[in-house]
Amino acid sequence: MSGPTLVTVLRHGEVEGPAHVFRGRSDAPLTTRGHEQMRRVIEATQSARFDAVASSPLSRCRDFAESFAAEQGLSCRTLSDMRELDFGQWEGMSSAQVAERDPAAYAQFRLRSDASAAPGGETVGAFRRRVLAAWQGWLADADGGHRLLVTHAGVMRILLQHLLDLPASAIYRVALPEAAHFQVSHLAGEAPVLLKLNPCADSF
Repeated sequence: MSGPTLVTVLRHGEVEGPAHVFRGRSDAPLTTRGHEQMRRVIEATQSARFDAVASSPLSRCRDFAESFAAEQGLSCRTLSDMRELDFGQWEGMSSAQVAERDPAAYAQFRLRSDASAAPGGETVGAFRRRVLAAWQGWLADADGGHRLLVTHAGVMRILLQHLLDLPASAIYRVALPEAAHFQVSHLAGEAPVLLKLNPCADSF
């Protein structure tokens, strides 16, 4: 019988460019501080050696994940569908800028319904489907051990909504700052158990 698998899901750290903007498909790299934030979290939470590492394809996640995996003597699996939501025409804009430029579309987007999307961007429903399919595929062969997934705040919200059976309206009430993480115990056929949520580099 398969044993429980511990999964740590880590958000990327600080990236180059403005903070608090819609950053989806754009590929800004981590700052030096961003790398350090992620390193501190890993060092504080790694109770056992990781057996597998996977990452979003975007460099703000992949660069750290590949470097860390190499240190552990592991390969890093790139999961294309664990990339952030595509924000279309809002890419690089702040919420305030979007609300001023396109108030009706922004109000609809805040409802987080499956049909919600930025103009020219990806719908929340499509985002959810690809993230959950990637999660289930990645864990299909899980049989104990400790896995690390490096990804984005939006992906983490989708996963938390799914794992904890939360309503869509609740997922933006969870703060996920730079290098935030959660840990979950995954056992096939059983409900997942959330073990940790939200400690970030500034918490240590």
